[in-house]
Amino acid sequence: MLSPAAEQSPLGHRGGAPRRDGESRMVAGGRGEMIRIGIEGFFEEYLDQFRGAKVGLLSHLPAVDSQFVTSVDLVATHPDLHLKALFTPEHGLFGVAQAGEQIVDEIHPRYKVPIFSLYGTREKPTAKMLAGLDLLLIDFQDVGARFYTYISALGYMLEAAAEAGVPVFVLDRPNPIGGRLFEGPVLAPGYVSYVGKYPIPIRFGMTIGELSLWIAKQEQLSVCLIIVPIEGWQRSMWFDQTGRDWVPTSPNMPTLSTATVYPGMTLFEGTNVTEGRGTTRPFEFFGAPWIEPSELITRFHERGLPGVRLREVSFVPTFSKYKDEVCRGAQVHVTDREQFRPVRTAVHLLEVIKELYPELLRWTDPVRGRHFIDLLCGTDELRLAIDGGQDITTLYEKWETEAEAFRSSISSNFLYS
Repeated sequence: MLSPAAEQSPLGHRGGAPRRDGESRMVAGGRGEMIRIGIEGFFEEYLDQFRGAKVGLLSHLPAVDSQFVTSVDLVATHPDLHLKALFTPEHGLFGVAQAGEQIVDEIHPRYKVPIFSLYGTREKPTAKMLAGLDLLLIDFQDVGARFYTYISALGYMLEAAAEAGVPVFVLDRPNPIGGRLFEGPVLAPGYVSYVGKYPIPIRFGMTIGELSLWIAKQEQLSVCLIIVPIEGWQRSMWFDQTGRDWVPTSPNMPTLSTATVYPGMTLFEGTNVTEGRGTTRPFEFFGAPWIEPSELITRFHERGLPGVRLREVSFVPTFSKYKDEVCRGAQVHVTDREQFRPVRTAVHLLEVIKELYPELLRWTDPVRGRHFIDLLCGTDELRLAIDGGQDITTLYEKWETEAEAFRSSISSNFLYS
């Protein structure tokens, strides 16, 4: 049961209190003071209220504490908590499934509790799965892009918890690409899918805790929702400024550099140009067997986009598009991440490729009447503009207005400055 303090509001958060041990979390190597994440705050500040609780946990192995112990291990081995169910997003609890690969339910090999997949035959937990739980913990590392499907699993979990009357603690973690910038179109009505569940920009600038509060308000969920905040995080911070080491969040998200370009370069998934899956630089590499890089790079650089340069590359994907074929293209090098805009970069690249290869660039075939590029983008505007030869700058300026309006509408609810 929740304590009276936790029950005071169906939508709430607790600000970062000073550490009771008074110890500084200094990091070796001169990286400054380490932030305290939600899972650490939960054990320091909330555990006394839940001794003996039956717990469900939505998480994955990349969710680790400062000592690289997973949240699954922390909860499962704690003598005062009883882990009864695990829930897992895309890629599975152990992070071995590739993008789009369905995940089946299983039993945890060590803790002998059920692992329920939210990326397979179901998207939303059933009432039976939540029956008997005293609380749900949610702890995963997101990357700050609308089509990274962990936030869809988050939304479905909040819906199920509201229906079942189970309180939820979201154990917050940083948005690794910061919380200042919002970019890309707000998802339009009619383009809702698992890669775009909510009307937010592509780069949505919130932590999962802030997003949870927004979802609960947007969807009018009657859920007891507590956010255990990050201590020491600011919106201007990138992940490498948090004192934490990067842990790959999914099979094709190996580095912070990947996450930096991801909100834009994922749009290439909706085309017949590879986004670099099956290489050591997914989303940083792009190309195709029919691309000649020299002219493409020249034309792109002529546009003068700040914070980015291209370098010619050749590569052979080991899986996904053009498996075992030599592809030519470029690597996206971010030279100034504060000036770099991933969505703007990607749409300009698509426009240049269309100019050079109007008969060769194609969108992936529609599924159930929808082009995947439209679902990723959250609108058909990009596809229609590219096909129609419209100026992409005008469209991007429209999206900038949308993203800024969205940011302004939610800024009063930010948990972090």
